[in-house]
Amino acid sequence: MMRDVLVTGASGFVGRFMIDRLRRAGYRVTGTGREDRPPYIATDVAWYTVDLSQPDDIANLADRWWGVVHLASNSVPQSFKSNADVLNNVAITVALLERLATCRFLFASSCQVYLPGPGLLVETSPTRPPGRYGLSKLLCEAAVLAFGDRHDVRIARPFNHLGPGMVPSLAIPSLVRRLCAERDYPGPLRMLGQDSTRDFIDVEDVVSAYVALLELDNPAERVFNVCTGIGRRISEIAATALKLAGSNRKVEFQNAKLSSDDSQRLVGDPSRLMQLAGWKPQRTLEESLNCMLREVCHQDTLTEK
Repeated sequence: MMRDVLVTGASGFVGRFMIDRLRRAGYRVTGTGREDRPPYIATDVAWYTVDLSQPDDIANLADRWWGVVHLASNSVPQSFKSNADVLNNVAITVALLERLATCRFLFASSCQVYLPGPGLLVETSPTRPPGRYGLSKLLCEAAVLAFGDRHDVRIARPFNHLGPGMVPSLAIPSLVRRLCAERDYPGPLRMLGQDSTRDFIDVEDVVSAYVALLELDNPAERVFNVCTGIGRRISEIAATALKLAGSNRKVEFQNAKLSSDDSQRLVGDPSRLMQLAGWKPQRTLEESLNCMLREVCHQDTLTEK
């Protein structure tokens, strides 16, 4: 029997990849977004134009689904300027949980809920977010778990994404755009933020993990890291992108925090997800960066070494 899955925030960066992955897995998919149906959404995908912060919009949303992937939120840490930004993410999550009949409910949280520290972060590591974005996700997690008697809940904590279509203001998309715009500039590439260490994962691997989590029957755990377990400095990412673009420019960092969520190191341990769902990341760093470079530079071929 065809299973119906609702994807909130489906017009966002992860949402479009999520829809495509679910369709390929044989699900009947419905997406939601605050704007009208985007032209890149496949014609066999149903669409709700919904502002989840508005009670009347929520009331018009169908309540019965086999599965729900909740992506809708403000997901740019630099844009969290006040407590109202924190509470908005929580409010739409609670409103959605209250509206839905019993379903498999997957919430896309964030690695930013963790207290940054050395070594690999596991799901039981301290959750003490340094900034408002991480706080909003941690409060949403608490709300999701509070509905555990009503819904079959799962929480994903993805680490830093890579892939085409990302918000341009984020560190790596900004780097890629500058590489393409300044191909002939001989000076150093100056980065505003810190040369921090992160666990970068391709968006295709992220959405494959989400499908694997949604398909778990009665999982023994409810919270899962979505990551590679490999820490890479931003300078390493920049050096790889420069090499792929055929540039020998140097990289310099201003070492300023871009938001209160910034930290020196966030690297996760994916063991729980790999063991319980049989998932593992497939895409290399070079493949991810090549996709991003092709999108921005409009080149069919870039050197991959």
